[in-house]
Amino acid sequence: MADKYEAIIIGAGPGGVTCSALLAKKGLKVLLLEKNQRVGGKGITVQSKGFKSEMFAMAGVPAHEGAWLEAFRALGIEDRYRVVAKPLALVSRHPGEKWQIVQTQSNDPDQQADPLAPITWCMNDKEKEISLRILAEIFTMSPERIAELDDVSVHDFITRYEDLPKPLYGFFAYLANTSMAGIIETASMAAQIRFMLSVMQKPLGYPKGGFGRMMEDMAEVLKAHNGEVKLRARVEKIVVTDGQVEGVLTKDGLFKAPIVVSNAGIQPTVLKLVGAEHFDRAYINYVKDLLPSLGFVCMRYLLNKPVLEYALYQVWSQQAWWNLEEYKKARAGKLTEDVIFTVSVPSNFDPEMAPPGKQIVVVGATSSPDPQDRMLKPVFAKMDQQMCEVFPEMVPHIESRVGLVGPAQISGISREQVMPGRGGEGVGLGMSVGQTGRNKPSARAPIRGLFYVGFDAGGRDLMGTHQAVDSGMNVAEIVHQYHRGKQQAGGK
Repeated sequence: MADKYEAIIIGAGPGGVTCSALLAKKGLKVLLLEKNQRVGGKGITVQSKGFKSEMFAMAGVPAHEGAWLEAFRALGIEDRYRVVAKPLALVSRHPGEKWQIVQTQSNDPDQQADPLAPITWCMNDKEKEISLRILAEIFTMSPERIAELDDVSVHDFITRYEDLPKPLYGFFAYLANTSMAGIIETASMAAQIRFMLSVMQKPLGYPKGGFGRMMEDMAEVLKAHNGEVKLRARVEKIVVTDGQVEGVLTKDGLFKAPIVVSNAGIQPTVLKLVGAEHFDRAYINYVKDLLPSLGFVCMRYLLNKPVLEYALYQVWSQQAWWNLEEYKKARAGKLTEDVIFTVSVPSNFDPEMAPPGKQIVVVGATSSPDPQDRMLKPVFAKMDQQMCEVFPEMVPHIESRVGLVGPAQISGISREQVMPGRGGEGVGLGMSVGQTGRNKPSARAPIRGLFYVGFDAGGRDLMGTHQAVDSGMNVAEIVHQYHRGKQQAGGK
């Protein structure tokens, strides 16, 4: 006999767990299904030899504002929002020279660092003057003007400036690669501006206990409101009859509900979990044409003593960013001179993330989202080589390198591969022209009772997990109103 719920959420990533906890708090009978052994999605906490961290280099939670804090407040657990703020170190170099710390962002309001130093440090006086003028024009745009740029790429917008300094173009390309997990010619300028305005000069931090702990806290709210969480419960099929969802099928049987919210990604949901036969051809073509974000390759260094001073580093240079031409070269095996990567030191944020007297370092670089791409091994090797160049003092204290993960692992623990060359997207759909702002895919699927949540739909143009959590809050409201409508109509 099938179990009956009012809403079933597939996937306990940040979007899914936020949405499910809020729906349960609103009084719905909710079931959250997660195929892994813990909640958290790509932010799941992993352990090795007494060290704890994420599988991927995750950091950058605003300490005093943002979607995560808003969600914790809405769930009544603001006291559990324990985010430790630390300075961010930006590391770069001139061609052929040694790496150096260019700038650190202070969390002391009386000692604010210059937010433009990472952009202008390598410029001459004339280039600085021009760059500051361009940036001032961008940062003072009205929301209406920004919205007009949803259909304009970063490349197409900034190259309108005939006197554009080359280093400024490189900085925007670097931001497209990192903050947007995309390429400058396809990334949306509107989304880039929204991101920059949301994080610049904001104290950034890391949650005590890791990102997985934050999502476990949300799952506890779900349980406290009579919701259920089933782990190791891979969904095999979303059951649809006559254009209406009926529930989901797992190895444990059928779970029935008139509402299903998928955190599995739009493409895997439509093409695999539901099946193309339940959608019209135009929608299937639309879904197939959605552009994925780039992927990430990551590894963890276990150190026998604390070596790195800062808790978060961003390493980049003007010889590292990808435009379409450089990305094609990288996929053919010819990498840029440097690679861009993020370094998170969880134990510098929270000492309990490593055994006493030791340190864990998580590093991640941008890659193709294709789990079979031949660029992945060279990027791993280049990242490791460059990491040792940037932090030579770390090398003698490396106990081991663990957790070499990339698009294949992303596909395994979160969104599954359903199309050739895709499946290992670092965040989900790309923040690309045609997919952001007013063009973002709808959280409502063209099937009654089916919704999407997470980075792909329902959220504002924010970075990574922030956008997913924002989606979780927004989609919970949409689903709650749909549920009320169903009740008014007699449940039909």
